[in-house]
Amino acid sequence: MGMAAGQARLLSITARLSDNEASGQALSYSKQRLADETEQLNTNYNNALAATKLQVITGFNGSVANYTDISYNLMTGYNTVAFGRQYVVTDTKGKILVTDKQAKAFEAGNGDFNIFLAELGYCQSGIGNLTNEEIETKIHEAWDAYFNSVGIDFDDEEHEEGDPEINFGYTSFGNNTMFNGYATYTIKGTTKAINYEGTTQEQRELYDYALALTNQYYTNGSYNPVGSTANIVLQTTDDVEESYIDYLRNIFNKMFSAGYYTEDNESDTIKDDAWFEQQITEGKLLLEYYSSTEKGFVSTTVSEDDAIQEVEDDRELARVEAKYNQDLAAIEKRDKIIDLELKKLDTEHNALQTEYESVKNVIDKNVEKSFSMFS
Repeated sequence: MGMAAGQARLLSITARLSDNEASGQALSYSKQRLADETEQLNTNYNNALAATKLQVITGFNGSVANYTDISYNLMTGYNTVAFGRQYVVTDTKGKILVTDKQAKAFEAGNGDFNIFLAELGYCQSGIGNLTNEEIETKIHEAWDAYFNSVGIDFDDEEHEEGDPEINFGYTSFGNNTMFNGYATYTIKGTTKAINYEGTTQEQRELYDYALALTNQYYTNGSYNPVGSTANIVLQTTDDVEESYIDYLRNIFNKMFSAGYYTEDNESDTIKDDAWFEQQITEGKLLLEYYSSTEKGFVSTTVSEDDAIQEVEDDRELARVEAKYNQDLAAIEKRDKIIDLELKKLDTEHNALQTEYESVKNVIDKNVEKSFSMFS
């Protein structure tokens, strides 16, 4: 090999060695990054192993409690939580979160419980299979209860002197839509509308019940919902449990006293169980349950409520484990590829180093021979 050719070959080998070492260094960095990814993956996996979910007791199988994953519909439904406890969901300011249907029913009634019920398809009074005489007696007793609560006596001067026997009826004043008419009383031949004169919730409830009973009897339970063109027949306590009407009354009273709101995209929010659970867990939504002792809703929390428990989320754990194994397998595959590349580079580096030493020795001998020739 000539001197010039040897020098050129040596430079070429040196450049290839440099590229080889640079590639090896890059692969070493990649291998380090894989080690960091593996460490982070293990950290995330260990954190995920602590994943929990909220469940609500919904009944018993003998002495064993049955639990169901928490959801808005479960927490706010009728008799959906064991112990017969009624819950509502509020924001941090106390406003109750209701469905769009409940909000529209409330707005249609403008604070009138009977209309609120009717918009939802219900009436709080039932007359069953009673005779007309029995129904009229029931109506009379219902109005008497209201009148007694507000101190009305039809024998005093303020409320008409005369025969204490009062005839109750109903007039629509040209409008046959249920609850937009008036209950009436007739005394001494004069018929008047019965206006609400109470100040307490109890008095209001007595009035509303008597009014509903009167309307139910005189209109045959017919009602024309807002935005509808057809009358419907309302379900009464003959059709549903009276406690269901109480359940709706509690919601109505909470809306009336604390205010209410709905989610803009109801189908994507309160019907999304994962979203609801996250809001409850993070304290963005709060829970209250109805206390018969307090006669209203009282606050409760996930940690203190005996109907709610926090348990390991088996489904989430299975999902996390599957993803962990998949990601780990991908990292290991990349790591093996890097190892093969490093091994290839190492083999190439050894070959180049050997060739480099060989060429260098040839050049050194040629140089040495040249010096000997001219010395």
